Parts: sequence; structure tokens; C-alpha cells
Amino acid sequence: MNQPKPLHLRRLTSGGLITNYYCTSRCRHCLYACGPRWEKRYIEAETAAANFRKIRQLGCHSVHIGGGEPLLNPEGLAAVLAAARDAGVGVEYVETNSSWFIDPEEAAALLTSLKKLGLAALLISISPFHNEYIPFKRVKSVIAACRAAEIQAFPWINEFYREIDSFNDGITHGLEEYAAKFGADYLKRLPSRYWIHLGGRAVKTFQQAFPARSLEAVCADSRAGCRELLDTRHFHLDLFGNYIPGLCSGLAVKAEDLGGPLDAEAYPLLTALFNTGVAGLLDYAASQGFEPTEAYVSKCHLCLEIRSYLALEKQIGSAELQPLAFYENLGS
Repeated sequence: MNQPKPLHLRRLTSGGLITNYYCTSRCRHCLYACGPRWEKRYIEAETAAANFRKIRQLGCHSVHIGGGEPLLNPEGLAAVLAAARDAGVGVEYVETNSSWFIDPEEAAALLTSLKKLGLAALLISISPFHNEYIPFKRVKSVIAACRAAEIQAFPWINEFYREIDSFNDGITHGLEEYAAKFGADYLKRLPSRYWIHLGGRAVKTFQQAFPARSLEAVCADSRAGCRELLDTRHFHLDLFGNYIPGLCSGLAVKAEDLGGPLDAEAYPLLTALFNTGVAGLLDYAASQGFEPTEAYVSKCHLCLEIRSYLALEKQIGSAELQPLAFYENLGS
């Protein structure tokens, strides 16, 4: 019998650091299933420093900082920026949903202090998903605070600005309000306007917007193995010292194992995915009692269903299926 080929992540291209999964919002499209039910834990300076050293060691010299919401802990973010500077890793931008904004002068002062540590730009979330939780007035105020602090504001994505601004900007607005105003198919049209990966909560949110494929077809497409696991063009390392392969939130590789071939015994699930795709993972899950449905939107949809079953129902306690709270927070 042939030995499985080990997953080997030799170099990192472009990515980010996740400071926290706690967030005051519980967006329906969130790839990382962030929200208010997570513990209010923030990355420790030592973990950030170790992650930055590994990132630089594997050839990447700049990253973005995301969450969760990094600015919910300004002191923690300051420590992260300092750790990046000390490691020689540039910070391209910090992602924010603007939930932290209270006062214009305080916001400008905070951004000015973080600017001294290397903050050059904020990527400011602008979408109907975020507007379900955050009044648009706060978003506008953070953009203004960036101007006052003389740092770059990068609205993501600006295309939604006018339609969000057509509502009362002092309160939140549900997606149902958008559908009532802009058409019943508003939600289904969003993936054509906004980069959304069908992972995390987005799978269930958009399940009806994409045609389902038979279980056999989904498995047949992936039997050669999931090469997406090798993609390091949008990687993330998190506050637990885990590397998230590809865009596969809920899968984890210990940061210290990056750079060399992953041991098949330590990483049996990732090894199966890499060699035999979701079909191989399904074979294992079936032996554990998993019963698939007849159709799925994609192999990622099936993979997430399998992993959720193994993590929550079977409680296999795998270090590869981390953080566990990701699976616990997938529901909308």
C-alpha cells in the first residue's frame, strides 16, 4: 500500500494574524464564525511574537491584522503592533467593523497612538451583514477618525456605501429590510458583489443561492486530494498559535510544525484530505457513524458538515479541528 504524501507548507505568501474571535457582531457570512459567545480572549504578546517570527522565517514580510475585532482591546493591539515591528514584519492594515467607536476625539487619539507603533491603515468593513449589528454612523465616524489621525481608510467594500446610507444611519438594519427595499433576491445577489468564501456561516446563509450537487459528484471531484491546503496566498495564524490552512476555518496546524512535512500520525485528518480529498474524509466519518445527505453545494460544504459532526457529535477531541468554539458558533 502506498504511503500517503505528507502535507508540506514550505513558504508563506500573504496573510494575516487573528487577534481574537470574540466580536460584538455575529455576521451571517463570517468565515471564522466570530461572535459575542466566544470568550473575550485576545492574543498574548508572546504568541504574536512567535507567530511573526514563523511568518518571517517562511518568507512573508508583511501581514494584515484581523479578528474578531482587533480594536476591542486597544492595549492588546498595541502589543501586537510592537511585536510585529520587533520581528521585522510589516503591518499592511488592521481590519475593523467600527463597533468600538464611541467618541470622535477618543477615536482619533487612539489611532494616533497606534500609528506610532506602525498602524498605517484601517480596512473598514462596509456591508449589509455588518449593518445588522453596527449603525452606519459609527462606520462614517471611524473613517473621519482615520482622516484626523492621518492614516489611510480602506472601506471594504465601498460599493455598498450608498445603499447602506439610504437607511437611518443611527440604528442597525436587518437583511430583511434590504430585501424589502432592493428586491426579494437581494441576499442571493450578494455573492456576485462581495467576495464570500462558502465556509463558516456563509455555507448555510447562501446554501439556497447555489445549485446543489449530488454527493457522488462532490466526492468524485475531490478524490485527487485537496490541493487548496497548500495555498498560502491568504493564510492566517491565530491567538492559539494555530495556522489555518487555505481558507479552511476550523482546521488547524500548530505554527511550530510549519516549514516541514506534517506527520501523518499527528495530522490524520489533514493527511486524508490532502491525499484523498473530502471523499477520504467521508470514508473515515462514515466509520464513525456520519450519514451524509444526498446533495451539497460544494466539497467545502460537505467537509464542514463532516468536521462539525466529528468535533461536536463524536467529540473526537482532535487537535486538527480547532478551535472547538468555531464549530460551536457556526449557527446563526
